[in-house]
Amino acid sequence: MMFRDHYGETVNVVLAMMMGLFMSLASIFVDGLPLNFSTVFSNCGMITLNILIWSILLPYNDWSAAITRRFCKEGTLAYKLVANILPSIILNTVNTFIVSAANIFFNATIPAEEQFSHWFSGAFHDPGLSA
Repeated sequence: MMFRDHYGETVNVVLAMMMGLFMSLASIFVDGLPLNFSTVFSNCGMITLNILIWSILLPYNDWSAAITRRFCKEGTLAYKLVANILPSIILNTVNTFIVSAANIFFNATIPAEEQFSHWFSGAFHDPGLSA
């Protein structure tokens, strides 16, 4: 199940909108795009849509529960902390990879043959590939 309750759904939507806005502004400044409503809105819309779609499709709560049960004893403080933090880490990591890929692969200023190496270098911090 994607959301455990109404509060979780509300928090996810609000965070998706905030992440969309911040990541949109960051990509505009990094890519050197014009700062206007149209550019901000199109980037923000793409990012927010990706975040919401992946939060619906990925079984990140199930993955988190399985990992938590495997490595933590149920009922302990560690179990509660990991069970509440791990879903967010999983979802945000996936969203970061997807949104950064979208910003790089749809950037006309980066030649097509270099796009994957730029994304891989940024995603995995491999300084040897960014040269």
